[in-house]
Amino acid sequence: MKFGVRELLFVVLLLAIPLGAYVWVFKPANQHIDKQRLEIEQKEKKLVSLNKAMVGISDLNEEVQKLGDAVEFFENKLPPKHEIHKVLEKVTKIAKEHGLDTKLFETLKSKPFAAYSEQPIKMKVKGGFDAYYQFLLDLEKMPRITKIKEMDVKKDNKQPGVVQATMTMSIYFDNSAKNKVAKK
Repeated sequence: MKFGVRELLFVVLLLAIPLGAYVWVFKPANQHIDKQRLEIEQKEKKLVSLNKAMVGISDLNEEVQKLGDAVEFFENKLPPKHEIHKVLEKVTKIAKEHGLDTKLFETLKSKPFAAYSEQPIKMKVKGGFDAYYQFLLDLEKMPRITKIKEMDVKKDNKQPGVVQATMTMSIYFDNSAKNKVAKK
């Protein structure tokens, strides 16, 4: 067998075909596959982090719902401004039910806040200590938000078991238009 130029050219061509296929076909295809794998890994990481965030969001939505319910509960305990006289009547009625003599019932200047206002009331009552104690317990049971900020209780030296109490009580009420319309 004679090895000439033609055979040499044939061998070179046979070697060039796989080399050319590697350079122009396989190498770019492998680079494209590696790039796609990297993008898939990044998207999988994002998906995992989104799934973790979704778990937190569902917990957060549940927490927001609970807080919304709590806000609604307390808003329902705030009478509208135009109904505050009913709360004052109820306080007076409770005092009379327990046989307390109301010496002073004075509304002080109200203090507005964001969505509610505070109406301080100065009260002086006189009566038996047990009756006064029951009066305070009934005030605590009222369905409205009230707070006794100051209290001065003194015994009556002339009558045993009788006290004279001076207190500043705050009644909180809704000053927003939303509650006024909803409760009408």
